[in-house]
Amino acid sequence: MVKRLLFLIPLILTSLQSQTVIGKYAGEFLSIGVGGRPLGMGGAYVAIANDVTAGYYNPAGLAKLNYPQIALMHDERYGNLVNYNYAAVAIPYGKDYTFGLS
Repeated sequence: MVKRLLFLIPLILTSLQSQTVIGKYAGEFLSIGVGGRPLGMGGAYVAIANDVTAGYYNPAGLAKLNYPQIALMHDERYGNLVNYNYAAVAIPYGKDYTFGLS
């Protein structure tokens, strides 16, 4: 009986700790922006979104593209606990259309 308790107590304590870590960072990816220019402007990029990252901030800004663009981003947060990857591609099609995927 004592051996079971000595086995179960650390197991329970470990599982409780892992639950608190998961809940602590829930939804944090929603507050992380993408792209060097938008992040350099403090995220105030909705009104002038005119590159491939417009798919994240303001998809209507994709209409201003003149040439195909690709964006890749990798971000490690909280001591490498959370890894955030972003990829986007936008390809203008004619004068008035743009195909974008992010």
